[in-house]
Parts: sequence; structure tokens; C-alpha cells
Amino acid sequence: MSSKGKSPVDWKIWLVIAVLASSMIGFSGGYFVGGMGKKVTFSVVDDYGRPVDLPGVPQRIVSVASSTTEILFAVGAGSQVVGVDNYSDYPAQVKNLTQVGSFTLNAEVIMSLKPDLIVCGDLVPRGQLDNLASQGIPYFIFATRTVEGMLNDLTLAGGLTGHLLEAQSLVKSLQVKIDSVTNKTLAPGVDKPMTYVEYYPYYTFGPGSFGDDMIRISGGTNVAANASSEYPLLTREFIIAQNPKVIVYTVGPMTQTTASDFAEREDWNITYAVSHDKIYAMDDNLISRYGPRLVDGLEQLAAIIHPELFT
Repeated sequence: MSSKGKSPVDWKIWLVIAVLASSMIGFSGGYFVGGMGKKVTFSVVDDYGRPVDLPGVPQRIVSVASSTTEILFAVGAGSQVVGVDNYSDYPAQVKNLTQVGSFTLNAEVIMSLKPDLIVCGDLVPRGQLDNLASQGIPYFIFATRTVEGMLNDLTLAGGLTGHLLEAQSLVKSLQVKIDSVTNKTLAPGVDKPMTYVEYYPYYTFGPGSFGDDMIRISGGTNVAANASSEYPLLTREFIIAQNPKVIVYTVGPMTQTTASDFAEREDWNITYAVSHDKIYAMDDNLISRYGPRLVDGLEQLAAIIHPELFT
């Protein structure tokens, strides 16, 4: 699925709401503004353009995506997370939280946690989420596809959970790191070498994916930039014809690929990357999970593609 972008008006609306939400005072299970004695209900628009109505800052959150789990903890809302999906493993303290499933959710376990909000990516079937929503548990979708979008979602998550200032501080520090990379990689005259990033044999990142955006701002040219899907399966012949100058393979539970595997593939030895030993490993989580660790991945990928700029 592709995410729906926010208009400038949408962002202004939710930012005002986020400031309001972060200033609420908890009292007797409700949230009140400025001691006026009126319970506040506010609406925030998610990455699919869905308005999500909340009676106050959520205090019991279930995260059903590893990426959203990382985002919540990064903005300071970790203590509000009561359940996570089966793949959430960062930061370390999430391992002590109740697991609620992944692509198939355990609705009974989720209900037992008494959450007031579910946050998710866009891989969980919407029918399962709608079923939970019909039982009084709203859900909020984070589904951006760019590094810039990830920064926006950090701010959104901060406002949504009552940690706006912490989120803004984090975004500011991450933007400094991003700028220190792109000021070099996107400078006029910098070469854009053909780059192949593989997360599973012959699968790569196509247009509209985080991997594609990261290759671009790292100063490379994605071999699959014109593919027909976000995560295409490429042929051996196509990749060889692109003659990648740099090959990056991700390391994670989904793959056991090693650098030597590329040399053993038929005819891959004629590519520049293989013949010049320009094959590198990266942690899959630093290029596929849309949380703040993407910036760590950006720094690594930029240094791999342009070592001459970061020595």
C-alpha cells in the first residue's frame, strides 16, 4: 500500500491539536484544559488521511508494528505502551511487553490490555483493525515512505502522546545529522553511482520505498528507481545490465546472504561492484523501519556509496 500525503492545512490543524493535547491536565480519567472543567475530545489526522477522535492523550497504547514501537519510545512515550507486535525488539525494554501478534492480531489479548489507542503501519489487514475499532479501540496509521516523512511522523507521534516538545527536540537533532550528510552527497557535481540494495535475494527497494529515498539522498542512483512496485523482484539479467558500482545487502532474520554469495552468482563477477569488491552489509532495521534509526542507516549508506566524502 502507498501512503496518502498530508496537505499543509492538515499539518497546521494537527499541530495545533498536538500542542493542545500536550498541555492537557489529567484528572479523574479524563483530560481538561486549563482547569476549565470540560472534558476534551480532539481529532488527529493519520497518514492515510483518517481523522482519529480521541478523548484525551492516550495512556494505554498497543503498537502493532516494530517501526511504530520505535517511534513511540523515541519520543518519550514508552511508558504508555502496554503491548507490541511479535517483531518489536527495539529498544530492549519492549521485550518485556505483551506480544499481540503481527500480521494476524490476537484480538482477545489486545482487548485484555484495555488500550485506548492502537498505532500501526499499513501492513496489518484493515479488517482486523476495523473490528477492534468497532469495539471501542481507535487505531492510528503511520505510513510514510521518506526520511522527511519519518521526521514529520515523529512530531505527530509526540503530539499524539503528549510528548511534543521531546519529539521536536529529537527531530531537530536528527535534522542536523541528515543535513550533514546531504550537504555533501547532494552537492553540485557529486557523482551518483549506480547502487543495488538487496534485502532478500533479488528483492530490492523500488520507487516509493524508504530504501529508494535513502539511496537517493545518500548520493546514489537506485538500480530499481523505475521499477513498477515498491519492493520488486528483479531478474539476474536486469541487475547485471545495470552494472551496479555499489552493492549493499541487508542483514536480518529474513536472509543469510553473505558478501561471497554475489561473486558466486552466475555472471555477477562482470559487474563493477563484484569485480572491485564493493559489496557491503547493513542492518536491515536501519533501512526498512521508519523510525529515528533510519538516520543511522543514512549515515552508513552515504559513507558506503561515497567513502571519499566521509573520510
